[in-house]
Amino acid sequence: MEFVSHPWISPGTIEKRKYQEHVVASAIDGNTLVVLPTGLGKTSVAALVAAYKLQRDSKGKILFLAPTRPLVDQQCVAFGKYMRTGLEMKVITGSTAPAGRKALYMKADVVFSTPQTIENDLKNGMLSLEEFSLCIFDEAHRAVGNYAYPYIAKEYMASARQPLIIALTASPGAERAKIEEVKKMLFIKNVEIRSREDEDVKPYVHGVEHERIDVELTEPMKSIRKYFNDVHEERMKKLMSWGIVKTPNMGKSHILKLQEELAKNKTGYSFAAMSVLAEILKLDHALVLLETQSLYSLKKYLDRMLLQETRAVERLLREDGVRNAMRLLSELVEEGHEHPKLAKLKEIVKREVAKDKFCRIMVFAQYRDTIEKICSELKSVEGVAPVQFIGQAKKSGKGLSQKEQIQILSEFRMGFHNVLVASSVGEEGLDVAETNVVIFYEPTSSAVRKIQRSGRTARTQAGRVVMLMTKGTRDEAYHWAGFNREKNMKKILYGMADSNSLKKYV
Repeated sequence: MEFVSHPWISPGTIEKRKYQEHVVASAIDGNTLVVLPTGLGKTSVAALVAAYKLQRDSKGKILFLAPTRPLVDQQCVAFGKYMRTGLEMKVITGSTAPAGRKALYMKADVVFSTPQTIENDLKNGMLSLEEFSLCIFDEAHRAVGNYAYPYIAKEYMASARQPLIIALTASPGAERAKIEEVKKMLFIKNVEIRSREDEDVKPYVHGVEHERIDVELTEPMKSIRKYFNDVHEERMKKLMSWGIVKTPNMGKSHILKLQEELAKNKTGYSFAAMSVLAEILKLDHALVLLETQSLYSLKKYLDRMLLQETRAVERLLREDGVRNAMRLLSELVEEGHEHPKLAKLKEIVKREVAKDKFCRIMVFAQYRDTIEKICSELKSVEGVAPVQFIGQAKKSGKGLSQKEQIQILSEFRMGFHNVLVASSVGEEGLDVAETNVVIFYEPTSSAVRKIQRSGRTARTQAGRVVMLMTKGTRDEAYHWAGFNREKNMKKILYGMADSNSLKKYV
């Protein structure tokens, strides 16, 4: 193995790779969006660009931004490993006392921070970006809307003497408009993308086996679905007869947008329609939980719904179909009946642990109630030590602080747990130990999330990605949406990258 030799890079820390050399050359040429799958060295690319800038101007400072404190700490550790000693590297986040921040900014050669902290300190005059020669935006797909990244990028480009931006992500989004917005907000000139299939990447990656496992709803679950669907259909027909909607097939985002439009009218007619739409949203969510999650999750959701004192809930509870569905659900839960995905998941995990008692498995699920149920079920499997990995506490319910998240990842790495059951917090950036298998409890329609989840395996050895899917349900729609969006994203990005390359030689 050959390593990078550079005055600012610690010897033997960054493997010399052709694709990284090409990406770094592009990043030195101008502001660059770097799209690399997890495990292909986004941070080492940033370190090499930093080394180039330091060699050109050793007095220039570097700003490394990441969305969360654990990610900031992690990137500081990684940078410390790559860069030669002598650099003052400081982590400055919201937990750093404001009184001491200004001195830290002045003293530091490399600042690692959360975007909210930097935005606040720019606005209150505590920080100037004039002396920063490089600004690194980690998880750059967040640079849209009101997030702090666009504001910082604008201030940086306006005030820095010799600005250079490098934006890192595993996926900037699936739609051209979203990608163009990220580029615009971060003043991107060049786009560099690599995937595991590229010829210059293949020598450095390990094989990934993809497996799709289909299950079918049980007959009692199909009965519950019919009860809910009948009520749902009746509500949609009512809205169609009122001229509010033209089709009975409407997604959640469309319904929410329609509710916003109706709210502006402030008439009895629009409020009545909004209430019916609220009922439809509740029915839709119940059906999602039934088809793709677990009976436990559905029961918990309906129990919480019963505590809501709204007209939409009152009307739903007067429906025979809803009452029959809830009655049948209670009976099934009492009898220990569950979604067939859970039995299949236990079977997969049991087989993997029997095959290799030191294996590490990551299970992704969207909802916290499902994560809780999965952990409960897996505890009954011999040799399995599962742990929940979820975000911080919301208004109601429990959560994990960032300190607890870091501790769980450390325990997973050391082998105290061999199955990490994660929500979306496990998708982005954090340094999760190498996993043998990644299991999608449900497909995701998001290209970003699909890529990030899959990137949790096959980093240093061959891995597997297993997708659980319920036949004839929303699972199938989500799967194909995610598949097509990822395909579309790569097509757009490779087109942008090719266009940049052509411009350089014109």
